[in-house]
Amino acid sequence: MATPTKPRVDYSYTGFQQEQQDFPFPGTQLDNDLAELKRAADDTIDALANVRRSDGALPNEKVTYDSLSPQIKLLVGADAGTVAALATVAANIADVTTTADNIADVTTAVDNLAAIIAAPAAAAAAVGAMTTVIDPQFSTLAIAQAYSPVVAPTYIRTAFYDTNQVAGSGGVYRKNGTTTGDLVIILSGSGTHVGYTLTDTPKATQKGARKDNVNNDAPATQAAHDLALGGVDVPAGTYKMVPGSVSPFTLGNQPNNIYRAIALTLSDMVISGHGSAVFHGVSRPGVQVADVQPVLSTDKNLVVGTVKNITIDGVAFDSNNDGDVTNSNQRFLYAVGVDGLRLLDLIFHSSGARRGYGAHIQNSRNVQIRGLRLDKMTGGLNIRYCEGVLITDFVFYNFSEAIDLDGPSKSVVIRHGRFESINRTSQCIDINDQVDASIGDFTVRLVGNIATINYKTTTPDTYSEYVANSLVRNFQIGKRITLSNITGSQVGDGVNNPSFYIGWDWAGGNHAGAGPVSDITLENIDLEDVGFMSVLEGTALVFKNITYRSAISSAGFAAIDMRSVAATTDQLAYSDLDVQIQGMRVEGAQRGAVKISVPSRAVVDGLITRDNNTLGGTDADLILTSLHTRGARCVVDNCDVEGNVIINGDSTAIAAWVAGTLYKKNSLVTNGGNFYRATVDGVAAAAGGPAGTGTAISDDGTASIATWAGSTAYVVDNVVKNGSAYYICMTAGTSAASGGPTGSDMRILDGTTLVWRPINGAVRWRYLDRPYSVMWGKKNRVRGTVTLQGDAQKYIYGESTAAEVGDLAATGTINKSVFVARRRTLITRVSYQTTADATFDAVNFRSLLLRRYRAGVATTLSTVDTTATGFTAFIYRDGGVTASPAGAYLEPGDTLALTSNSAGTGKALTGLGFTVDYIEY
Repeated sequence: MATPTKPRVDYSYTGFQQEQQDFPFPGTQLDNDLAELKRAADDTIDALANVRRSDGALPNEKVTYDSLSPQIKLLVGADAGTVAALATVAANIADVTTTADNIADVTTAVDNLAAIIAAPAAAAAAVGAMTTVIDPQFSTLAIAQAYSPVVAPTYIRTAFYDTNQVAGSGGVYRKNGTTTGDLVIILSGSGTHVGYTLTDTPKATQKGARKDNVNNDAPATQAAHDLALGGVDVPAGTYKMVPGSVSPFTLGNQPNNIYRAIALTLSDMVISGHGSAVFHGVSRPGVQVADVQPVLSTDKNLVVGTVKNITIDGVAFDSNNDGDVTNSNQRFLYAVGVDGLRLLDLIFHSSGARRGYGAHIQNSRNVQIRGLRLDKMTGGLNIRYCEGVLITDFVFYNFSEAIDLDGPSKSVVIRHGRFESINRTSQCIDINDQVDASIGDFTVRLVGNIATINYKTTTPDTYSEYVANSLVRNFQIGKRITLSNITGSQVGDGVNNPSFYIGWDWAGGNHAGAGPVSDITLENIDLEDVGFMSVLEGTALVFKNITYRSAISSAGFAAIDMRSVAATTDQLAYSDLDVQIQGMRVEGAQRGAVKISVPSRAVVDGLITRDNNTLGGTDADLILTSLHTRGARCVVDNCDVEGNVIINGDSTAIAAWVAGTLYKKNSLVTNGGNFYRATVDGVAAAAGGPAGTGTAISDDGTASIATWAGSTAYVVDNVVKNGSAYYICMTAGTSAASGGPTGSDMRILDGTTLVWRPINGAVRWRYLDRPYSVMWGKKNRVRGTVTLQGDAQKYIYGESTAAEVGDLAATGTINKSVFVARRRTLITRVSYQTTADATFDAVNFRSLLLRRYRAGVATTLSTVDTTATGFTAFIYRDGGVTASPAGAYLEPGDTLALTSNSAGTGKALTGLGFTVDYIEY
C-alpha cells in the first residue's frame, strides 16, 4: 500500500476556550496534547512499515499486556462509564492501527478524538480518571456531585451552579482531604466520600444567587458567607435581598425589631462587589411600619471585638421599596461590636422615592469608611459608642441627615468630601457626645445645618446601659472638636436651621453637674447666602478665619449669634459661654454681625463688618451684653466695624449675699462692697458671708443641712447629708426605705424616681477685683457709634490721661485743657483726687465740670461738687460720668477741658489732680 500521509493539526482549542468563557475548557492543555498526538502519529506512520504485514494487519502476538501503558492498564479496571469510553477509544485506535488506508486520513481520526472529548458524560469520566492530564469539568454542581470515578481528581470544575446557567456561578473545587465540603463525590467501587472546597473566595452565585432582582438572593449569599472562606464575591448584577421572618433583636435601645437578610457572624470576611453589584433591600412578607430591615447585620454584640475585620467593598445598596404596601426602614448595614470594620467604595441610593438609611454602626472600633456615595436617601451613617472612626472621600447628595454621630464616640475623622441636597433643611453632620474629632475639607451647597455640636442628657455611660435604657449616671461631654476648611453657599434657612449649632438647648433637659461642650474650634470657613450661626453655650470656643456673606436670620438674631442661658441657678452654674474670635468677616447680613450675650469670657480680635442690615434695620454690628451675669472678661481689638457697637453690663443687678442660702457654682454676690463668685455648690453660713481677697473663701452652712431620711418625699433643690457627703435633689420623688444616695455620679437614683447629684456642702467663693470688664484695644475702628449701657463705662478699659491742676483757692473760676482728640473718642470715666481733705458744705462749695468743646461750643459730660461729699486725701473720687452722655463723644479736633467754679465762700482744694479714661474708635 502507499505510504500514509502525515496528519496536520490546525484547530485551536485555546480559541474555542476564549469564545466560551462561561464554559471553561482546558484548551491550552488540549492543544499541547494534540500536538503530542501529531508527533506520535508521525512516528507511527514512519514505523508502520516495520509493524504491519503486507495485508495491513499487525503481526500475531505483536501487542502483549506488558506492552500496555499504566494508564491503559488502570482503565481496564475502571467503572462502567470509563470502560464504555475506553471501548470507544479502542475502536478508534483500531481504526488507526488496523486499517492502513484509514491511517492515510489521520486528520479524521483527530476529529474523532475531539468528538470523544466533547461527549458530555463519557468524555468527562474518561478524562476525570487521568487527573494528571485534564481536570474534569461539568455543566452544573449537581452533575459534578454525581461524578463517581475510581480515583478522585485533584480538581473538579463546574461551568454553572445549576441549570439556570447564571454567569459567574461556576467554580473550581480542590480536594480538601476530608469527606465533606462544598462538593462531595463518591468513588466508584470503594464508595469513599471525597470532599472538595472552592479554591477562590466563594461567589454568591456559586450558592444559587440569580442576581436578577426577581429571586431572593439572600439565602445564597448567606450560604456563601457561612462557608467561612474569607468572604463573599458578588458578581455584577442586582441581588434582591428579602429579610428573614424572625427578628433576633431590636435596634439599639429602641423597640423596633431588626429583620436582616444576611447575618454577619464571622470574622475576617470580605464582601466584594467590584463596583458593579447591587443589593436591593426589600421588605419581608408581613412587614410592619416600625420594622428595621438591614440587608447585612451582625448580632447585637455587647462586647467590642466579638467579630473582627469585616470589609464590604464595591457594593451598591438600593433602598427603593415604592411597591411595598408598608413603607418600613430599608437599611444597608447594622454593625455592632466589630473591631476593624471597613466600608469601601459603596453606593447608597434609592431608585425610587427618597427613603432608607445607609449604615448603623454601634459599639465598634477601628472603623474606616472611604469612597462612600449617597444619593436620594433619608440618612447615610449613624454612629454610636465607637472609637477610631475614619470617614473620607465622600459624596452625599439629596438626603435628610447625612452623618449622625449619635452617641459617645472617640477619635473621629471626617475629611474630604461634598454635601449637597435639594433644600435648605438637610443636616450634614450631627456631632453628639464626641471626644477628639477632626472634621472638614468639604464643600456644601443647598443644605440646612452643616454641623450641630452638643451632647445629650439622655445618653448613658456605656453601650450596655444604653441598650438596657438605664438611668444616665454621667453626661458624655463633647470636647476637642475641630471643624475646618469648609466652603459653600445656600446654607440654612435663617429660622430653624442655622448653619452651625453649638451647645445644648436647656429646654431639652438639665445637665447640672457637668459643663457644656468644650474646646471647639471652627477655622477657615467661607460661606455665602448662609443661615446664621447659633451658639448656645460652650467653653474654649475658637472661631478663626470665618467669613459669612449675605447671612440670613430672624429678628433679634445676628449673623453670628452667641447667647448662653442663665434663667435658673442651674443654667448659670453649668452653662457657660467662653469664646474667642480670631479673624471674622461678616458682609451683607440681613441684620447685625455679631452678638455675644451672657459670656464668662469673650475675645473679639479682627472682626470686619460691611454692608449689614440689608433689611433696613438698625441692629448693631457688635453687641456684648449682660456682661455682669457671669462676671465676664472681654477683649475687643483689631476690629474694623462699619456699623454700631453696643456694650452692656450692670453691676447693680448683682445681688447681695444672703445667709443660709443654697448657692450654686458661678453665682455672683456682693458683700462688704466687694464682688465674689461661687466656685462650688453649697449652703451659705448663718452669718458673715465671704470677705477678703482670697480665691477659695469658705462659707460653711452645712450645719443647717438635714440628714437623709428613708421613705421621705423630696423636691428639687432639697439638700441632704448622707454619711459624710452632701447631695442635692435633681428629680423629685420619694426616697428608698434605706440606704440613700452614695458615690460621685452626676445622677444617682434613690428609690424609683428620686434622683440626686453630689455637691460640696459648703460654698467656696473667689474674690473678683471687678464685676466684669472689657479691654478695648487701640487698633479698633468703628464707623458707627459705640454705646455703653448700664454701668459699662465703669468697667471698660482703653486709654487714660492724667492732669495736675494744683491748689485751688476757695473762690474763683479756673479752666484747664486736658487734651485734643486725634481720633474718634468716647470718655468713659473721670477720677479726682486731692492731697488734703476737703469737707462738704451745701452752701459754700466748689464745682468741677468736665466739658467737651467742639467749634468753641461747650457740652458738659460730668459734674461733681462738694455740697454733699467732700474729698479725702489720696482717695480717688469718681467724676460721675454716666453711660454714653452726649458730651462724652469726641470727634477729631474736639477739646476736653476742666472748669471749676465756686459758690458762697467756696471751698479750697489742695493738690487737685484728675484722670480721664477713654476709648478710641
